[in-house]
Amino acid sequence: MEYGKDWENAVILDEAENKTTLFGPKPEDNRNDEAESFSTKNTKLIASIAPQIQVMQEIKAIKITEPRKGHYVFDFGQNLVGFTHLKVEGKAGKEVEMKFAELLTDKGLADQANLRSIRPTDKYILKGYGVEEWEPKFTYHGFRYVEVEGLPKKPDQNTLVAKVIHTNTPFTGSFTTSNDLLNSIYKNITWGQRGNMHSVPTDCPQRDERLGWMGDAQIFAPTASYIMQMNGFFAKWVRDISDSQHSSGYVYDVNPKIVVGGPSKPAWGDAIVIVPYRMYQFYGDKRIIEENYDAMKNWVEYMNNHPNTRKDGIYYFQAGDFYGYGDWVPVENSPTKPIGGSYQFYSNKLLAEMAKVIGKTADAQKYAEVSQKVADKYNEVYFDPQGKTYEGNTQGANLIPLSLGITKPADRLAVAQNVAANVRAKNDHLTTGFLSTEMLLPTLSEAGEHELAYKVATQKTYPGWGYMIEKGATTMWELWNSDTEKPEGMNSRNHFAYGSIGEWFYSYLAGIKPDPMSAAFKHFIIAPMPAGDLKWVESKYESSYGPIASGWNLQGTKFVLKVSVPANTSAQIQLPLSGKTNAIIKESDKLILSGNKVPKARIQGITFVKIEKDKAIFEVLSGNYAFSIE
Repeated sequence: MEYGKDWENAVILDEAENKTTLFGPKPEDNRNDEAESFSTKNTKLIASIAPQIQVMQEIKAIKITEPRKGHYVFDFGQNLVGFTHLKVEGKAGKEVEMKFAELLTDKGLADQANLRSIRPTDKYILKGYGVEEWEPKFTYHGFRYVEVEGLPKKPDQNTLVAKVIHTNTPFTGSFTTSNDLLNSIYKNITWGQRGNMHSVPTDCPQRDERLGWMGDAQIFAPTASYIMQMNGFFAKWVRDISDSQHSSGYVYDVNPKIVVGGPSKPAWGDAIVIVPYRMYQFYGDKRIIEENYDAMKNWVEYMNNHPNTRKDGIYYFQAGDFYGYGDWVPVENSPTKPIGGSYQFYSNKLLAEMAKVIGKTADAQKYAEVSQKVADKYNEVYFDPQGKTYEGNTQGANLIPLSLGITKPADRLAVAQNVAANVRAKNDHLTTGFLSTEMLLPTLSEAGEHELAYKVATQKTYPGWGYMIEKGATTMWELWNSDTEKPEGMNSRNHFAYGSIGEWFYSYLAGIKPDPMSAAFKHFIIAPMPAGDLKWVESKYESSYGPIASGWNLQGTKFVLKVSVPANTSAQIQLPLSGKTNAIIKESDKLILSGNKVPKARIQGITFVKIEKDKAIFEVLSGNYAFSIE
């Protein structure tokens, strides 16, 4: 078996001499003797459980320019991942060169500075027999622009066509609103997901990296699972993590293990526990828990028995003055050391829940008790009971323990209010990094600050998702300030981590939420939350049981919600009262609640539960419903 080192770069196809050559960033790389061979004699080969990578879409350029004589730049209007199909006619030996980039220079040429050590370039040498068509094999590029040199004549849209490739995970979700900015953000999320699914969830698809970073994937897993059917894809990847686990129990930051060593850092290594939990939550398949249980347990035991844990009663990673990646690339830095304990708590908590699912009751009790001890220690060490803040008192520092469940119930609202106060002090902007961005908007919405959450989501100034849109982004950036940061080093324009806002879109704006006590949406929650200038939201999610739909609109002061509940499922419907104390609630024009009084004539399949926190709560069986509140 062989593999090449420079698959990230490109290929040269010489039709004139009928040969294909690896093309690297340096002249000495332009040869085929860089392939490495290894024996598979004692290796067990098994079929992949993930769908295959396929061409999923073809896109033609929206604009073709010639910023330099003979240099044509194709703009495909979308930062995408794949390759191009070339159609050309000319003399034998004529060389056509294609350079791929996410950005353009000031002169309008392909700008590859942010790709670090690689310069993705494909070359095709004509054989000279009529119209020739070619596309590369065994490579892909991340790009919006392609600079082409050597074309025999002026090109048109058919000369170069982009082919989008990714693992063929079917779309399961849709989301659209009356707000164009939110729609653009959602579109960017989906393109970021498509661009970073090629057998493994990669951090970025274009530069000299393209690795299965664990932290990025666990952050994005819930959003990814709404948008596409991810169970087979992630089951394969979790198997990769388990396969490379060290004998001591630690795992690696990147999987499949290629370049980054262990032990994995807090929140990154915990993907081995978090992702299986998310997959069970969305799809209800116990196999991902059963097949990886020992690996999950080994990672948790590694943290629980680490020398730092034995010494201080709580886990933390330390290498000199380095405590891990922390809340990666935030606007405002948060203390890094506490994150080890926060995710030690969370992994113990989730492992306890999964142990219960597969009948390991002793383990379930053990790890639940450990998680509580860790929470108690965390609050003792890092929590200020007077100020109701955690060490650092940044948005991220307070959000992580609050969102993961470490904060005591009596303190939760006060901590959330401190987060809200911090957001307001920043002129309704976030300062969060990879980890806490996923947590910010749900925390605000749950704490009665949904309008503030909406303001943050729709900000058009730095930092925020809308700022990316204003600057022309068509995928999520790696950095909140990718437009002003130097391109060299670490500045991808296609990173899905900040796309974790997608979970809030589905769970809060549309209101489609999994019930934590019922896997695979066997029982689920519909709790839409109108906000700001939103006039309507339409969303669907194709669950394992069938399509779930939640669509609402405002008709003056009247709120109308249409819901679909699949066969063999049930749902809790939480209708927003918006301060109405004597609301009239109907379903298909039949009265089901007046104030807090239920009419004598009941509708089959609908049961009133209670009014709580400005919501009227009902339980419904499968079917299609049309609720109205006025």
